[in-house]
Amino acid sequence: MNRRLILKGAAVSAALALAGRHEPLCAQTLASGPRPRPGNAEWPTDAEWSRLSREVSNRLIRPVSGLKQCYTEASRLRCETFLKQINNPYLIRDDPALTQSLGWVDAWVSEPSVYAVAVQSAADVSAAVRFASRHNLRIVVKGGGHSYQGTSNAADSLLVWTRRLTNIELHDSFIPRGCRNSEGGAVSIGSGAIWQEAYTAVTTNAGLYVQGGGCTTVGVAGLISSGGFGSFSKGFGTAAASLIEAELVTAD
Repeated sequence: MNRRLILKGAAVSAALALAGRHEPLCAQTLASGPRPRPGNAEWPTDAEWSRLSREVSNRLIRPVSGLKQCYTEASRLRCETFLKQINNPYLIRDDPALTQSLGWVDAWVSEPSVYAVAVQSAADVSAAVRFASRHNLRIVVKGGGHSYQGTSNAADSLLVWTRRLTNIELHDSFIPRGCRNSEGGAVSIGSGAIWQEAYTAVTTNAGLYVQGGGCTTVGVAGLISSGGFGSFSKGFGTAAASLIEAELVTAD
């Protein structure tokens, strides 16, 4: 059975997710020119970062790459411990400092964000987006972390880490907001979920079908916002074509 799919509680790189519309920024002029880096006068102060941390209930963290522990002799034991986890296909999802690729030669090098917000709600996403907009910061979004192009990674940035947004809810009859008629069966999936979790809930447990990707460790939101071609797309189309409703957050 062809099940349409909706994304709820999503943060995607094209337009950051969710509802919070506090402190409108529409009237402000967006900053131009180079974005600040740590050490620049324009970089937020420790007090400003602390205020953001309180606003997101102390879910502001500092990602540290385990790979950097391999650069020094003093960290050799921690490096060996980290390298034993490399064959874990879920490692990049569970560690905000890691990405699918180390980078392309002479193109970019993977560097963890300076800070990350481990978002658990629309308000957390909104707070992170507004803070980045206010201070003209680089901002990236990471769900599954499967981005060979490095779009879920940026040096000197603020990361919106959606790992904990893994809610999945099936609907026998779903009516999109603002519509009158039901789209039939659907599933709401948080942007931190991966396709393995979606397939377990929809196919294994409910005996239904949802159009997703062929690699089960890929994030739901990232695949959909990138088009969503999967193993059965010739029969059921792309994941993006099955999208009924998305909840988004923008910088205003």
